[in-house]
Amino acid sequence: MGNGPLERKLQFEKKNQNLVKLPKYAKVEKRPIPHAPVASPYAGASVPKVVYVSSGTPFMSAVKRVQKLLRQAEKRATAKISLEDSRKTEQQKLAELAKVAEKREEVFVKATGRAIEKALNVGKWFEEKEAEYTVRVKTGSVLVVDDVVEDEEKKERELQKQQREEGAQQNGQQDAQKNTEEKADSQNAESKSVAKKKKKRPASTISEETELPESRTRWVKMVEVAVSLK
Repeated sequence: MGNGPLERKLQFEKKNQNLVKLPKYAKVEKRPIPHAPVASPYAGASVPKVVYVSSGTPFMSAVKRVQKLLRQAEKRATAKISLEDSRKTEQQKLAELAKVAEKREEVFVKATGRAIEKALNVGKWFEEKEAEYTVRVKTGSVLVVDDVVEDEEKKERELQKQQREEGAQQNGQQDAQKNTEEKADSQNAESKSVAKKKKKRPASTISEETELPESRTRWVKMVEVAVSLK
């Protein structure tokens, strides 16, 4: 599945160059990506408010959750400000409101992998309402662990296939050597044929004693969209 148009505009650091290579008979089972528990909408400003988006999260559901968290943050910020307090001048009230505006709480929309495009679209929805919201995007990566499972049937088939290829290669080499001895004129042509057959040898041989790692780590692309009220 290709990246969406919004994701293609972003730059992500490539970190999986040294990924452990696995044989064809090994199957990778992805573990759920761990993350901190979702904070209550009523928790204080010191607690980050995060909306985790998956590929199956309904778009407007994510938008409404962000809006709800922003409304609660606004209520907390303005709870101690009374515009009807006659003891304060209009200038003092405006100064208090300005302080609130400077310390706007952000709500973070986070996603990894295939869900990145959806998170970016949520951010775009708020960005299009620029008179009300401020949006910023941050990219990164998350280290995840996959379980490695061995498929015994596949392994047996791969072993048999490898044995057949090795047998065919040996026969080919013997035939080439025999023809070379009988026909000196075709020596160069036969040598090239043998060389080509050698190139077809599998990159890694399989044996019954081959041990697979129980798990493998890899980096997954992550995006964080921060939304706040203006």
